Amino acid sequence: MILDKRMRVFLAAAEAGSFSRAGRQLSLSQSVVSFHVRGLEEELGVRLFRREGRTISLTPEGEILHREGRKLAQAVRELEERFAAQSEAIAQRIYLAGDALTCAFTLPWTLAGFRELHPDVLFNYQHLDEGVLLDKLVRGELDVALVGHPVKHRKLATEACFQDEIVLVAAPDAVPDRIELDELSALALLWATNDRGLETVLSRGLANAGLAVKDLNVFMEVENLAILKTFVRAGVGVAFLPQLAVADELAFGLLKEVEVAGLGLERTNYIVYRKEKEPRDVVRSFLEFVHESDWQEIARGRSGGGAPKRRRS
Repeated sequence: MILDKRMRVFLAAAEAGSFSRAGRQLSLSQSVVSFHVRGLEEELGVRLFRREGRTISLTPEGEILHREGRKLAQAVRELEERFAAQSEAIAQRIYLAGDALTCAFTLPWTLAGFRELHPDVLFNYQHLDEGVLLDKLVRGELDVALVGHPVKHRKLATEACFQDEIVLVAAPDAVPDRIELDELSALALLWATNDRGLETVLSRGLANAGLAVKDLNVFMEVENLAILKTFVRAGVGVAFLPQLAVADELAFGLLKEVEVAGLGLERTNYIVYRKEKEPRDVVRSFLEFVHESDWQEIARGRSGGGAPKRRRS
């Protein structure tokens, strides 16, 4: 990428409001993010961030660099697209992002399957919060995004691509295999806080079944999905999660699915891209691949079985 790595790290930190969050988005450690920001500050001779414990905020100089840096990033993206037809390296690169659960347990299968058909394609991936994700899509810094809820924006197209069942999971011996709906409020519930789509499905689905979220015993909110699953495995509590997110644990008996009588929950996942701009050939191929993949096979509980199959015509 033409844009200097330190500038890309700075922009990510400024928009994430945290070095650790920026590190997760860029697949870098917090110390590496700090190193690049410090190097940029030393070169410019100014402080870019106020460091207040675990939080950061932009200094006046940082605000200027962020504003102008965003313009620079957009200009770089437009320049790359202009040369995409002549440059195979740029033409074969896809900039994409997604939310927490979609990225962690759907996107890997998507990319693995796509690369079987297109081994020369390179991906630039970011795990982003919704606001930043949409902003980057609109500005043209991303080609596509996979999210767990519909997006309404006049400049963005949102298309449903597959569904995943939401299941209640527990440690194998923690609770019965089947419970009645009114028994759910007595269970210690772990609540995933990092996925808006999941929270929306749960809130609406439980309400339709006659049970409000406020009536549940939500005794712990957990942002990190891996930690949440470990808590459930240890018997700390139960949790509602997409079936695909716990397929491995269910297959190996580390967790079990608990049937809740009268409750059926499904989450639709969506692919989002810009409306007004004709996608590059490689992006169009990726969009077609997502729509043609056999996601139902994955949703039925595949574990370690490779990338998603193509639908039979």
